[in-house]
Amino acid sequence: MRILYILFFALVLSSCSDEGNIDTLQGYAEGRQLNLAPRSTGILTILNVVEGDQVDAGAALFAVDSERAKSQLDQAISASAAAQAQLSNLQKGGRPEEIRAAEESLREADAAFKLAEQTFARTKNLVDRGVLSTARLDQDRATLDATRARVTEAQSRLEIIKLPARPDVIDAAMRELEARESAIVRAETELRERSIIAPVSGRIEIIYRRVGEIAGPSQPVLSLLPPDQKRIRFFVPEARLAEVKHGGRVDLMCDNCQAGLGGEIVFIADQAEFTPPVIFSEKERAKLVYLVEAKPDQPERFLNGQPVAVTLQ
Repeated sequence: MRILYILFFALVLSSCSDEGNIDTLQGYAEGRQLNLAPRSTGILTILNVVEGDQVDAGAALFAVDSERAKSQLDQAISASAAAQAQLSNLQKGGRPEEIRAAEESLREADAAFKLAEQTFARTKNLVDRGVLSTARLDQDRATLDATRARVTEAQSRLEIIKLPARPDVIDAAMRELEARESAIVRAETELRERSIIAPVSGRIEIIYRRVGEIAGPSQPVLSLLPPDQKRIRFFVPEARLAEVKHGGRVDLMCDNCQAGLGGEIVFIADQAEFTPPVIFSEKERAKLVYLVEAKPDQPERFLNGQPVAVTLQ
């Protein structure tokens, strides 16, 4: 009998409590964290933050080993310098040593031609006077023609050496230089991305990796919670769904929180669900509710998972 009386009074008190808070909806605070990780796998070498730190956008958070990335950048710079030198050489023509050698060959050929001219003139004079036979004249004429051809050949060779390479060869060298310069950009990006900075201001929530551990694209180092990514999630019974709308205002209350906190409704689910376990009660367990999210005006006042009472305005 005594137990029955206790159960009866408990039910009465529960009923009174529910009726006194009929306008209050139950919810909780939740933050949408950013999991930050390097784009390339490496060993974590620098960790500048601890859990709970408030960081500004652009702050250096952590870095992974960069020796290989630095080596790749140095290699790309060297290859680009070589490609630039090759292009300059093709655009300028022959090297100074080659040009000097060609000029010397031309001078030698020209000297031989002048000597052949003089010899032919003397021989022709002697032939005309009947001193020498015409066979000697023919021989000197052949020598003169050969030396003249060597002069022409030496002149052409000098002109070719002074000319730049063919346009198609120069174009290929320019494409090679562009490829080498692109490799520098990729190497610089790779090196820069091994040092991670905060994309936005926020609070360091969880550190998953420590110095010496391996981090990568699928192995984040830490999670960052921006203030504007904190939401108050609460559940509205189907019967009261018409009371909520996007942009609507709500009053927020929590244990040991200051009075006057509020927020704005930014999300209303389009599908019903059963009351989640975090707000189970005997009275509401079987009811269908809709998830609603409100963006608090002062997100720093709420902690993740903190129960929040919501009143629609």
